[in-house]
This record gives sequence, C-alpha cells and structure tokens, in this order.
Amino acid sequence: MKLKLLLDEHIADQVAAALRRKFPSLDVVSIYETHLAGLPDPALLEVLDAERRTLVTRDVNSIPGHINARLHDGLTHAGVIFADSKRLKQTDVKGLIRRLVAVVEKYGNEDWTCRSGWL
Repeated sequence: MKLKLLLDEHIADQVAAALRRKFPSLDVVSIYETHLAGLPDPALLEVLDAERRTLVTRDVNSIPGHINARLHDGLTHAGVIFADSKRLKQTDVKGLIRRLVAVVEKYGNEDWTCRSGWL
C-alpha cells in the first residue's frame, strides 16, 4: 500500500490501532507513537514530506495556510486528510474510523503528494 498516515494530536490513538487491524499492510501511526508530538506545524509538515507520510488532522485553521505556504515556496507536502469537526464530531471515533477505512480502500494505492481531501 502506497499511502502512509500520521494521525495528528486531535485524533484518538485507538484510530491507528483500528486501521492497522483492518489493513495490516497500512503504515499508520498516531503522533503519540512518535517523537513528533508538540512539533510546530511547519516543522511537522517538513518531516512528513521527507517521510512521504500523509497527515490526518482536525486542524482546519492553520494547516491549510502552512501547506499553501510550502507550495508557494516551491516545496511539496505529503498530503493532508482533514477531519472537519462540524461534519464529524471529535467524539465520533467510530465514524472517523469508518471514513478513513473508505479513504484507504479507495485511495490507498495512490500517491498523496501535494494532495488534500476531506472526511
């Protein structure tokens, strides 16, 4: 599977475990399983770009500006999947898992470089 995911700080760490159970070949980690927790967004996007790892985040306020700044500067990003809290409540962990399962099933073998999508 081409898609590699990092679940951001606002996403429950059990989501990564559920995705790994469903897709054993999917490379998915919670930010809490890494050394990246607390890293400023621009630095996080830089690391994820180098690792070719797509960010799954609820941060719809600052991340779009940071990815646009990277593109403006001629840089790439490894993709972002946004989980909008208005459409998908933060407490709806099962709903988030279902939507991510659908994304992985449909787009898991595609390149997410400079791509973004919404759950």
